[in-house]
Parts: sequence; C-alpha cells; structure tokens
Amino acid sequence: MDISNVKNSYLKHIKIFIDSKNNDKHLLRTFLDNWFAYHKEGPFLSKNYRPIWFNNPNPIKTRDALLSMHFVSKKALKVINENLDIKLIKEHSLPVSVIYDLLLKQDFKNENEIEVFLLNYYRLGVLTKDEDNTLSSIGLKYKMPEDWNIKMNVFYRYEVAGIKN
Repeated sequence: MDISNVKNSYLKHIKIFIDSKNNDKHLLRTFLDNWFAYHKEGPFLSKNYRPIWFNNPNPIKTRDALLSMHFVSKKALKVINENLDIKLIKEHSLPVSVIYDLLLKQDFKNENEIEVFLLNYYRLGVLTKDEDNTLSSIGLKYKMPEDWNIKMNVFYRYEVAGIKN
C-alpha cells in the first residue's frame, strides 16, 4: 500500500469538501483524522494500515500514539505513565468546527496549500475526562475563547481552562 497516495487522497477529499461548502463537520473530522493518521503513520495506523481513532484510548495499548500527539496534559501523562484507571480523551486542540470555519476563509489553490495549513493548525491533545469536562463547563468544548485569533497559540483554550502540559 502506498501510504502517501492514501494521505493525498484525503487532502483531495478535504479540497472538494471545502470547495463544495459542505457543512457536515462529522465528515470533515473523518477526512482530517484519516489524513493525519496517514501523515503520521506508525502508531496511528493499524497492522492493516487503517487509521486508529482513539475514541476511548487505552494508555497501555496506544501509549506510543498518545505520547506522539501534540499536547499531552500533565494529568493525562500521569495516567499514561502510571497506567491509572482514569478515562482519557483524544481531543482536537482547535475544535473541528473552528478548523471548518478557518478552512472556508482561506483561498486554497491546491492540496499542498491545505496540507501546509493543516500542519500548522491541526493539533491533537490528550486530556483526562475531568479536564475535558472543564472545557465543557466553561463553554470551550467546541469553540475557542472569544479573544482567540488565528495568529495565536492553537492550545489557547487549554491555557484558559488551566490545563497544563
């Protein structure tokens, strides 16, 4: 299997998605997460080269992938290192709905430009369920703080919620 071709096919899907102004954010999440899995390879793909989703990550089984994500909170790292029985959450540091809005504001000429954008703004975090609940309780589960802009840190809502890595 040529992983590069599969990765590039997801970039094409994302380009078509953007150009069509489709608003199905669940579909966009699938395209983004699959693109990322093929981009990163290794622990993000199964033995059959299928993307692993990490909906309920197991800190033992998926340790390498969890530690390879862009942001691992201090509490999540403790869970991973000590194999504690605490639920972990794989999370988009910029929620998919925010990425969607940002993608629509860009004028991408080709898939390469989309990939450059994603390499800068598509970030995954590993949080504990309690930290995820904190994001929800302050209204930042699916959005960035009101004062955030594209030139700022993509982990800003974690900072606002007091989640440290």
